[in-house]
Amino acid sequence: MAGASHPGAMAPPIPGPTRTAPPRKPASWPSHPRMRVYTLFGLTGIVYLVLGFLCLRIVWALGQGEAAWDTTMASMSNPFYIAFHWVSLLSVIFVGVRFFRLFPKAQPARIGPLKPPPRSLILVMLYCVWIGVTALFVAILMGGLFR
Repeated sequence: MAGASHPGAMAPPIPGPTRTAPPRKPASWPSHPRMRVYTLFGLTGIVYLVLGFLCLRIVWALGQGEAAWDTTMASMSNPFYIAFHWVSLLSVIFVGVRFFRLFPKAQPARIGPLKPPPRSLILVMLYCVWIGVTALFVAILMGGLFR
């Protein structure tokens, strides 16, 4: 799969004294595990787009009256919607975990006169906040809070 790219693709506007090799694609480019993860991360955007349209549909039904709302809620029990919501949950977890792995690496070396906490502590704090906020929203949506 690694073929030669266009020879002038990365050529400088003024040739330098040293001749460089023509650019080549890596031999394992499409099948490399990291590329599969990048592709999967990009595909989660499609899931979020469909979720946005689904939210618009639900809000539209809410504005149309009780009959439209009941019909829309009844359609959500379709196995297709249930499977889609499981895929959506997995997408959110995948993106969240990926963000949390990136976040400690993006911290500055110093925050004023202080050094930031170790990466492992930052990760633990992020996951605790994530679990806490999720538990709060679950309690609100189940009617445990704000009745």
